[in-house]
Amino acid sequence: MEVHHHSHHPKKWKEYITEFFMLFLAVSLGFLAENLREVYVEKERSYELILQLKADIHSNIKLIDSVVERDRVLIKEFDTAMVYLANTTLIDGDSLFDNIPQNVFRFLSKNDTYDQMKSSASLRYIKDSVLLNKILTYASDCAAAEARSSSMEVEFVTGEFANVLNIWQPNSVASKRMFDERSGRAVVVNRESTSKLLIDPENIHFLSVLNNVPKDKIYSLDKSNKIRDVFMPVIQRRAGYLANTVRFMGVAKQSGLSLIEYLDNQKH
Repeated sequence: MEVHHHSHHPKKWKEYITEFFMLFLAVSLGFLAENLREVYVEKERSYELILQLKADIHSNIKLIDSVVERDRVLIKEFDTAMVYLANTTLIDGDSLFDNIPQNVFRFLSKNDTYDQMKSSASLRYIKDSVLLNKILTYASDCAAAEARSSSMEVEFVTGEFANVLNIWQPNSVASKRMFDERSGRAVVVNRESTSKLLIDPENIHFLSVLNNVPKDKIYSLDKSNKIRDVFMPVIQRRAGYLANTVRFMGVAKQSGLSLIEYLDNQKH
């Protein structure tokens, strides 16, 4: 009975090289496929974030329009106060302070999506340099507008401007404003009209006390001149802050509109 033995021939070096390249190619293609998948997912996510950014821009523009509209009303009121001070020899304290607005309307930019794009490094997947530049410009303009509105302007209004008003404000005006603030808070909480609010016995009592606060008479020439010297520079700076805030918000709005227009004209 014959037994056949299988001979094992050693592999040639070309076979080893071939197997090595096959293994290397398989591993490389696996890494490449995974990288391509990650890039695709990141690009899709970037596209979603850009759509969210577009929605944020629309929200910011609506807020800018609202704040600018109210700020322009304030500027007109300050212009009226300046004209009154400049053209009135003997100042009526009640008339003056009743027409000096103390409101400040802040612009708080909605930038959650942009912050998310930065933190997730999604911006690096935007290969369109024009689009990337418009996004960065818009974010910078919004930050500048918010700083003007929510930092510099608010700091001045709650600081120097408020201090001057508190020092010179007549008692009758202070009482009236206190009542208005109380009424406003109650209206918001109770969702009631002012007429219904005044029926509240507590408010009726407060209003009767308010009506008994004596009105300040016309100031003397000396006091009128002191008020004029103090108020005109402060009011001028207040109006200047408002005008600059309106300008900064206008720049932010135009950057947003330009970015939206570019996005609408592109296929991402």
